[in-house]
Amino acid sequence: MAEAGLEVVGRWVFFQAWGHPNVRATHRTTFEITSDDYLTPRGDCIIGIRSSVTPRSLPQWFKSLARSRDSIIIVVLCSGGVCDTAVGRGHPGLSFGDGRRMVFRRSSHVGPETVMIGSSKAATDLRRDLVEVLRRGAVLRVGMTVVRRSEVEGGGLQPPSAGPQYDSDGRAGARGVLN
Repeated sequence: MAEAGLEVVGRWVFFQAWGHPNVRATHRTTFEITSDDYLTPRGDCIIGIRSSVTPRSLPQWFKSLARSRDSIIIVVLCSGGVCDTAVGRGHPGLSFGDGRRMVFRRSSHVGPETVMIGSSKAATDLRRDLVEVLRRGAVLRVGMTVVRRSEVEGGGLQPPSAGPQYDSDGRAGARGVLN
């Protein structure tokens, strides 16, 4: 049963990679997930290896939406019960041509490995407890989606007019959040 104000738009891509003892996550402008099966200490932006997905293998719907200047890309990174997120944007110049490296950038540089620009986080900004779990070689589960800003802004989601409405147990109800 659908709630009033609830709209279902978009899809998600889920895949996995693996941590490695050399995960340092100290790079200040990018983070990377690679399909390579090794990681040297110089790879300070790499947070996952042996990825099951590369830019080239991302689904066509994701690539098409991400090539819009209007796109917002959301990435969720989880390992060992710890999750972090990054939000950025797409760009018409994204080629998704790389068959190994998936790079999430703070800058607006676009290359075949780039899957997101304007990222809210680089490797150094990721939760340190997540990085520690990845250093132990744990599986990294990744979820990614892309939406158009115009869908979010014009999609019917409105701020509550009188603040959240609370249930009898003190929790904010969906009506107060989605109005």
